[in-house]
Amino acid sequence: MMATTRARYRTVLRKDDIFFSAMSLLVLAVVVYGFAESYFLAGLVMAKLPSRLVHIHGALFVCWILLLLVQTALVTVRRVRWHIMLGVLGLVLPPLMVIFGTLTVFDSMRRAGTPIPPAILLTGDLEPLLLFAAFITWGWLERKMPASHKRLMLLSTLAIIAPAIDRWPFLHHQIAGTFGVYLALPVLLIVYDLWTLRRVHTSTWVPFALMVVMVVTLLPVSRTVFVQRSVAWVMRTKQPTPSPAAGT
Repeated sequence: MMATTRARYRTVLRKDDIFFSAMSLLVLAVVVYGFAESYFLAGLVMAKLPSRLVHIHGALFVCWILLLLVQTALVTVRRVRWHIMLGVLGLVLPPLMVIFGTLTVFDSMRRAGTPIPPAILLTGDLEPLLLFAAFITWGWLERKMPASHKRLMLLSTLAIIAPAIDRWPFLHHQIAGTFGVYLALPVLLIVYDLWTLRRVHTSTWVPFALMVVMVVTLLPVSRTVFVQRSVAWVMRTKQPTPSPAAGT
């Protein structure tokens, strides 16, 4: 009887369990390595960041990474009901991430918080947020199709991971190197698909193709009239700095 009970609750790891758990941990490692000095080792909420806005942005994105880890772990140990219940956060966090991510980009442009040209910063940060929103929406619609759902959740996270890669010490603000690593990560999923499915899943190759298009068109898009006018609008709405004589 005891042996039967143990067999009933024994979790047999599938290839998907191992791969997607490993990818979730890899995502965490990429993010922690990129933001270790400025955020994680600096005390998280105690870190000396430029503003509360940046703190909120960082907290939301860290919560998303942790949610990805927990959700993957729950599927691995067959706690599907818990996975579904916790999935409500998957509806709440993404909109907040897009809103505060956009506001944080604007804030960085206004205070010249990075040596990256404003047009490239705007394009390079907002386009991934659009992909993130699109992949999340697609993944939610595919929530009853586990193979598609898990791929889209992973790829939505990989779509917004470039800022962490860009802060790796040996890649600091090197666009070519950053996007090289950025595109290499989803290639791991392509290789896994070819190994296990003998084909690349639709929910893998379509998001990957869109990520490639985004990278290839980044510079041309950043030079468009629309982006240039958007940059001008963002900079024009900058809060004026009081002069020393103000109030005298």
